Amino acid sequence: MALDLQDQEELENAKRAWKLWGRWVFFAMLIAATIYLGNIVWKGQVEKRNAAAAAVFDSEFAAALNKGDNANALKAVQKIQTEYPNTFAATQATLALADDAFVNGKYDDAAGHLKWLLQTQKHPMIRAAVVQRLATVYLQQEKFDDALAVLNEKLEPEFAGRMAELKGDIYLAQGKANEAKQAFTTALQQLPQDDPSRELVEMKSKL
Repeated sequence: MALDLQDQEELENAKRAWKLWGRWVFFAMLIAATIYLGNIVWKGQVEKRNAAAAAVFDSEFAAALNKGDNANALKAVQKIQTEYPNTFAATQATLALADDAFVNGKYDDAAGHLKWLLQTQKHPMIRAAVVQRLATVYLQQEKFDDALAVLNEKLEPEFAGRMAELKGDIYLAQGKANEAKQAFTTALQQLPQDDPSRELVEMKSKL
């Protein structure tokens, strides 16, 4: 059946629109497809990197640490940090090495591991744990200014109570009773009502 004039006009308009915009629509679809496929490939690569890092963690780091071979444990951590920095294994291994150094009184080593984590890790909970540990290391070294400075790192509001409590501990260690009481009071205001540490913080605030 022959097209009437209106149909022919609509067809011609469609052809002109395709000539003007069709290739851009095609390119937009191509870009969207590329991004989609890229995300799939990226996720696959992330999984592969995590698996590879976990293999190094198990076969080299954990094995060395269990044997008390700190030299090879350190080499394994450095390998993971260099080759797989943004992986769970890198975080786990570095935290483990930091905790081991802290327990053995090697505070400078512990601080070094924790500072690496602070510089490279973005997850809010990990950053809060690292800040708390690093401030505690500095407290043990009586580097009070460094400890307080670390606690000024920008963290999620949910961790403010814990950091305020630790500030109170630092002020107590310095003999600054008024500052300590203020910090503990702030901690009580920010800690959840059902937090199990509230009772201890209340006791500290009355010292």
